[in-house]
Amino acid sequence: MNGLDHVVVAAPDLAMAKREFEELTGVVPADGGQHVGLGTRNALVSFGADCYLEIVAPDPEQTLAETFGARLAQLETLTLLHWAIRTQNLTEVAARAAELGLAPGPARRTARATPDGTRLEWELMGVGGHQLGGLMPFYIDWLDCDHPATSAPKVGRLEAFRVTFPTGHQALELLDPAPADVSVVAADKSGLMLRFESPHGSITWTEAAPLGFAF
Repeated sequence: MNGLDHVVVAAPDLAMAKREFEELTGVVPADGGQHVGLGTRNALVSFGADCYLEIVAPDPEQTLAETFGARLAQLETLTLLHWAIRTQNLTEVAARAAELGLAPGPARRTARATPDGTRLEWELMGVGGHQLGGLMPFYIDWLDCDHPATSAPKVGRLEAFRVTFPTGHQALELLDPAPADVSVVAADKSGLMLRFESPHGSITWTEAAPLGFAF
């Protein structure tokens, strides 16, 4: 079943972001690993068995010139960046998006090594043909990998995740019915809203114009 897989927040420095997140929530994100070639690395916390929060930031061990990490280095603090839908049929999603006049990209086999040396391998697909940035989800098929939410430290329950699209945009049709754990809304002002539990109480983040990954 399609559902919210993870929400991505970005920061200019991963160590700083982990400290900031710990001060905010009382939970230390676990290092995930490097995205070789993208100039980024990540850290994770879990909302439960099948959904997590990813913090992505520049990787100082990689050359950042002309990478996505170089763009993230220009940020000032933690900010909502993008979100992913879990699926086992990227081909079907691509066909649906194309029917609606969007531009689905190719499925890309992606991998990273965790700090303990475990290799994770999955497929990603972005959807273009819009000016929505990170409001438009990307899609992920974890293939035979264990889901990262099962091993990341748990911060608390996901309370709400809302995506507001411009009224009439074809993204509303693409996401109808809404994926599990996602509220899809049409309004004049677009944006993302994430709310989750933590040991320090409920945390809410919003972003009107998330940058999004460059697929």
